[in-house]
Amino acid sequence: TRSPSTATVAPPPRSATPPVYAPNPAPALTPEPARHTPPEEAPADEPPPETVQATPDPPGTLPPAPDHVPFPDPVPVPDPAPHRTARGGRTRAVAVGVAAVVASAAGLGLLGMLAAGAGDDRPDAQARVTTSTEPTTTTAIADLSPQEAFEQAADRLVAGGSFAYAGTTSAIDVSHVRPGLWLAVDLTVEGEVATAAGGAHEIAVDGDGRAAETVSQGPVVWGRLAASRDELPEAAYLPITEESGRQPDGKGVALLPAWLDATVDRRDAGTDARGNRVLRAVLPARVLGEVVDGRSAADADVVLTLDPAGDPVRVEVTSVPSGPPLRLTLDLARIGEPVEIDLPTDAPPRS
Repeated sequence: TRSPSTATVAPPPRSATPPVYAPNPAPALTPEPARHTPPEEAPADEPPPETVQATPDPPGTLPPAPDHVPFPDPVPVPDPAPHRTARGGRTRAVAVGVAAVVASAAGLGLLGMLAAGAGDDRPDAQARVTTSTEPTTTTAIADLSPQEAFEQAADRLVAGGSFAYAGTTSAIDVSHVRPGLWLAVDLTVEGEVATAAGGAHEIAVDGDGRAAETVSQGPVVWGRLAASRDELPEAAYLPITEESGRQPDGKGVALLPAWLDATVDRRDAGTDARGNRVLRAVLPARVLGEVVDGRSAADADVVLTLDPAGDPVRVEVTSVPSGPPLRLTLDLARIGEPVEIDLPTDAPPRS
């Protein structure tokens, strides 16, 4: 804050000739006090003596900003497209230019409020600062290229920390893509993923109503079987070790963000019946890995559906005709909502 400005009188210029001081000057005579004239005796046509007083600035008037404090240069708004980080994902673009300007403008107002409350002598009087997180804004999904759209979809799943899924799967073997105890080729599935921990929980049901439950944490997998879904809580978990160590980053649908991030040949594929944007890409065999024991990995086609907000709402992964049969059709939901994946406590020790 600035104190009110005061007038400054410049000293008179120095004379080239030094002043001459008289030694021991005689004391000055004290003039006789002027006689006070009562108001009624003053002439009617004589104006009262002029009085000059300093008038303070009216309340609420801010002094001008100092000349030596530069106004911050505008900060360029970052490219709304996400940027890659060392982990293979990306961080979100955050526009900080507006925040810097608002903070500068709000500084004077905040100091003014603190000064106004300084005289409050109540015991609980104190200055409070409220902080809030503004929602991240992104470019409209229609304006993103297919490359950016796939990257943003992977970002949403990772940054959200969790998501749920439901759909169908068809696979002729268990693998890191379809971990668990063998149940059937065609299954109806539902589950949830904690992306930060690489954990997943899934319940699968076959055409006869038999059910399997799978829990994974990183490369470690547990599973149990029952005659029906309702009987699963009574069944005991068994450790599944066949695939442990082959896929250290996760199992099953927990790999979905990494799959989206690794796709190539990304392109638009129109819109669906609801007006959502549909894209296609190829998932390389080296990323998908072996899905049938003893058979070489093959590429897979990926169909990704994004809602108008850019969130992934549906994904299909289908192996190419020349590769081992695999098909996943999953609807995604509850991105960012808390999930709890309970690891088995009654499973026997792994051998």
